[in-house]
Amino acid sequence: SPMNHQQQAEQFREIMSQPSGLFTPDVLRTQLILILEEVEELVESHHIASLDLTNLRARENTLKELADVVYVAYQYAAASGWDLDEALDRVHASNLSKLDDDLKPIKREDGKVIKGPNYKKPTLIDLV
Repeated sequence: SPMNHQQQAEQFREIMSQPSGLFTPDVLRTQLILILEEVEELVESHHIASLDLTNLRARENTLKELADVVYVAYQYAAASGWDLDEALDRVHASNLSKLDDDLKPIKREDGKVIKGPNYKKPTLIDLV
């Protein structure tokens, strides 16, 4: 069966001789810098793509940069020894609990879904 993203991150770290499962300031500082660099590249690519929505190459590059952001997020998790897939499953379930009593989303003026009366915060303490 194909590897999940967590397994891919762990494979990358092993092949590239990167530390895994070490929650240390130096290792995580490097991972955070990589995330910030990739977010900057995503922002640049987004701006270029938004100038001409018919430019499929610019949109492709934006998708690539978005994938890079997710990839380095998985690298941070693998470096920390965290199961990001499980954390995402729990955050997803938590996000779905934001519905109101009529099972309708509550939104801000800008469209962001906000927490409703039934919101349940995800429990992640057992993952760290």
